[in-house]
Amino acid sequence: MKKSTTSSVHAFGSQESLCLKGIAIVMLICHHCFLGPARYKGQAVTFIIPENIWNYVALFFKICVCIFAFISAYGITWKIKSSCHFDSAEQTQKDLRNILLSRLIRLLASFILVFLLVDVFALFYDPGRFAEIYGTSFPVCIAYFILDMLGLAQLLHTPTFLGTYWYYSLAIVIILLVPCFYLLIRKIGTVPFLGLIAVINFTVSIPNHNFWRYLLCIAVGVSCAYNNTIVKIMNWDIIKSQKWNHLVKFFIEFLLLFVLMVLRQGPLMDILYPFWDAVIPVVFASFCCEFIVIIPGLRQLLIFLGTYSANIFIIHNYIRKVWFYDFTYSFKYPLLIVMVLLSISLVLSICIEQLKKIIHYNSFTCLLVQKICK
Repeated sequence: MKKSTTSSVHAFGSQESLCLKGIAIVMLICHHCFLGPARYKGQAVTFIIPENIWNYVALFFKICVCIFAFISAYGITWKIKSSCHFDSAEQTQKDLRNILLSRLIRLLASFILVFLLVDVFALFYDPGRFAEIYGTSFPVCIAYFILDMLGLAQLLHTPTFLGTYWYYSLAIVIILLVPCFYLLIRKIGTVPFLGLIAVINFTVSIPNHNFWRYLLCIAVGVSCAYNNTIVKIMNWDIIKSQKWNHLVKFFIEFLLLFVLMVLRQGPLMDILYPFWDAVIPVVFASFCCEFIVIIPGLRQLLIFLGTYSANIFIIHNYIRKVWFYDFTYSFKYPLLIVMVLLSISLVLSICIEQLKKIIHYNSFTCLLVQKICK
């Protein structure tokens, strides 16, 4: 292969990240709805595409988590790379601290508002859920509530109002890890860095399996941003002809994704889980950014979905699993079920963002960031 000499030069920026988030959020809803028959037990779901294929693909769509993790690690690394000054240790420490605090504040500010809005709804619609989840022992129940609100329940193994909140513990870990990984990759280089993290990931075990399995994925996200790998992949030519180059690359990357899916879902799934979920986001991001998100209309739709993906991530499982399970699956056909659940979650997400504008929530968050990150 050789570097592209054509005028078609690709980029991987914030809009491409939003597109990938848009795809990932659709995958997440499919995964949660149809990863196995137990998800729709007792419901009259009609499958046009065979049920086992739906289950197989929906189970594979668990990769949406590694895609979100990869994008987060990539984005934070790119921010460090583009805005940190490494002239002195003191300046480096200050820049890294400000990036870390800014990310944490924005992440938790977004999560806490949705968390509290859901809890207000629960007070009226399902008041017994608080005692069911957090217990009635004061002040322990209040402590559990606060830890859950701060996204720490999964990390500290305390009760959580919704299982989906576990990802926010992972998001916090990513924010804390990426600056350390960045300093490490600068010091020892890409190959030794990835080798070290891979060895640690496959030889060391910790109780919190959900976090540990994404350690290599986070490292790969850091490495890809540090080396601009995604853009380099998209801008490499296999053959001279631009038309044939796109066609050949499309089939090669599509075939590679298919092979990775089969391998990931096979006997080696658990043994090599960190490896699959570190490699797949790279191939997936390169393929989608070069061939999918460039499609007019679809690109704008995916950016739109990606913009609201964080709220949809939280909201959809309250509808599907907690409070409106029968309603969710009453639409019978899998595609229709996914579309309705996505649409309702999207509308609610838009309403939340409008509420933020009304109460100047984002302005308050920005002000908080400015005050703390001096």
